[in-house]
Amino acid sequence: MVDRTNCSSCAGNMLGACMGRDARSKDWLRRYDVYGELDETTEMPEFGCQLWNVEAKKTISKVPQNGVKTVYEAFTCMVNDHGTRKAVGWRNLIKTHNIEENGKKFEKLEYENSYNWMTYAEYGSRVVNLGNGLRGLGLTPKQDKIVLYAETQPDWMVSAFAAWQNNHPVVTIYATLGAEGAQFGINQTKAACVFADAKLLKVLVKILPECPSVKHIVCMGKVDLSVETELRQKVTLSSIDDLVEAGRSKKPDPQQPDPDDTCVIMYTSGTTGNPKGVVISHSNICAVLAAVEHHFDGVLYASDVYMAYLPLAHIMELSVEVSFMQKGVALGFGSPHTLTDTGVKLKKPESMGDAPLLQPTAMVFAPAVLDKVYVAVQNKVAARPPLVQKAFGWGVDSGKARFDSGVVGAAPLYNLLFGSVQKLVGGKLKWMITGSAPLSPDIQKFVQSIFNCPVRQGYGLTETCAASTIQFFGDSCAGNVGPPTVSNVIRLADWQEGNYLNSDKDDPNIQMRRGEVLIGGPTVTQGYYIDDPNKKENEDLVKKNKEDYIILDGMRYFRSGDIGQILPNGTLQIIDRKKDLWKGPNGEYVALTKVEAALKTCEYTELPMCYGKTGGLFPVALLCPQKPKIEALGKQLAIETGDFAELCKNAKVIEEVTKACQAACKKQKLVEFEIPKKIGLVSELWTPENDMLTAAMKLKRPIIVQAHKQDLEALYA
Repeated sequence: MVDRTNCSSCAGNMLGACMGRDARSKDWLRRYDVYGELDETTEMPEFGCQLWNVEAKKTISKVPQNGVKTVYEAFTCMVNDHGTRKAVGWRNLIKTHNIEENGKKFEKLEYENSYNWMTYAEYGSRVVNLGNGLRGLGLTPKQDKIVLYAETQPDWMVSAFAAWQNNHPVVTIYATLGAEGAQFGINQTKAACVFADAKLLKVLVKILPECPSVKHIVCMGKVDLSVETELRQKVTLSSIDDLVEAGRSKKPDPQQPDPDDTCVIMYTSGTTGNPKGVVISHSNICAVLAAVEHHFDGVLYASDVYMAYLPLAHIMELSVEVSFMQKGVALGFGSPHTLTDTGVKLKKPESMGDAPLLQPTAMVFAPAVLDKVYVAVQNKVAARPPLVQKAFGWGVDSGKARFDSGVVGAAPLYNLLFGSVQKLVGGKLKWMITGSAPLSPDIQKFVQSIFNCPVRQGYGLTETCAASTIQFFGDSCAGNVGPPTVSNVIRLADWQEGNYLNSDKDDPNIQMRRGEVLIGGPTVTQGYYIDDPNKKENEDLVKKNKEDYIILDGMRYFRSGDIGQILPNGTLQIIDRKKDLWKGPNGEYVALTKVEAALKTCEYTELPMCYGKTGGLFPVALLCPQKPKIEALGKQLAIETGDFAELCKNAKVIEEVTKACQAACKKQKLVEFEIPKKIGLVSELWTPENDMLTAAMKLKRPIIVQAHKQDLEALYA
């Protein structure tokens, strides 16, 4: 197995002068020679030793400083502590427009260009009244589960807090999961009540005959009359506002959950098969609150504004929102489709984007979103005069050089040039955090350069409540995901098959421990939800609960399936994935996600998937290319066609794109056997809507492979 390239800026740059964007920068950009500490006294055969946060002093934080032990206690504290401050903001929808372009119909949304705000006290009253109204449905605390099947919006968390007020476990189902996934989650948990978006009620109408446990549906938004009539024949139907109003006259009677009670059953959008429900306790979430509180100390303030737009059915967004509300941060809600002024669902020019209007100081991104930002900015610059393009390139080079020396942003003169780009997200960002997938080092440096604020990575899984490791803001080092938080420890388990071992620290060519990442501590969840262990279809889950969750020296760990190495500065670097490895003809392993990260840096790439055929001699790749770039390439090659789909099949176009992709891979220092020998172009972009991506924007490899079986066979022909 080849050695992985270390972080380019670890050596000698840990104490670089990191300058932020406000007067607090010297205080809050923490800098250390070492971020994590390996405790050699915990060395175990096969499982290595524990990696601790350097500030944890070998203790684990289970609760935040205010001592809350349940999420309902956290809710009462945030309302009491921040009553008069802004809590949540939203934009009112004026009109939905149905527009036809090139024979296709598109939905465009016209919003008010202003945010409406609710204070923490008003927010608290809405939650309490909804919880009171919820009691009128006759649900049994702790036993009856409540499904949240809706897009991210203010009433999503209002509904969750109201459920926890009555000690009802919340079941989260992605809004993009579709009828089959929603039906599975509802039936497996035997949920009695479903809170749903108005637009998702049509899905519920179809599946309700197959969901006998559901007795009540609560709607977020206005219900279509025909759907309402049909639903009322099967269940009781209420709106959130109905229940809030009904609860105003009732005396609060909260059913306090215990720390070990189930808080959330979170269904992951699996890449194949049925989704898995991860059981998360109140104590798990409270441990995350402690981790986030410590990490953002001196960084996050009640005066900050957070842009909330990622799916709340994903553990990363849920953890962030609850944690930030503990600090009294104002949460402005938006959508990935309306985030910027160029949002695909915005009615233009009437409506501004969410971020330019809100002007957030803090944002969390999935790397897939930053990949799109990278593409959009590059395309915008490519349309400018050559002198502007050249100056932009110099500015990015300046930012990257300063990144490597521990300084945030490009030189001041170039930063003026980036002002229009920074306004895409409001122009006031102090920092960004990414999570849910690896972020390419090139894109991390690029985004930090043009937005002039620290861009740092975090790492975790649904099974570990997300925030397992986070880069310190002073850690100007691309390619790592930071040390463990104060609520976690890390071990690396030897993986003999992939030749990743703790003993690699003694190899002069590697000098680092390597292996499968094991995450331990109080954020490790309770396992996968199983309604009946005797059911044949649950055999795999029973097995996973035994094999993926393990006890070592009295501490509960989760086997992540990710392969990591511990850098000299005590941070974790994710280098491979057990499931995403392809074994070549000479026994060499190719990390498909690593190749895809390199392919993303190619100017033609929108979305890549690397593939290795069993018995194949080399890896190949399928590429969803950028339409404007391919059309421009077609003109450059004097190809007589204006059809994008035809250009994606054209041999000359494929040849040029393949050369560019291979050059990008070489620039990212991939070795020869890792570089795809052949590239296929796919004209239809993979999305969650066409079931090629999960709701968290991860590739559904088996489904993509099946859908493009002929294309892949042709690449190997």
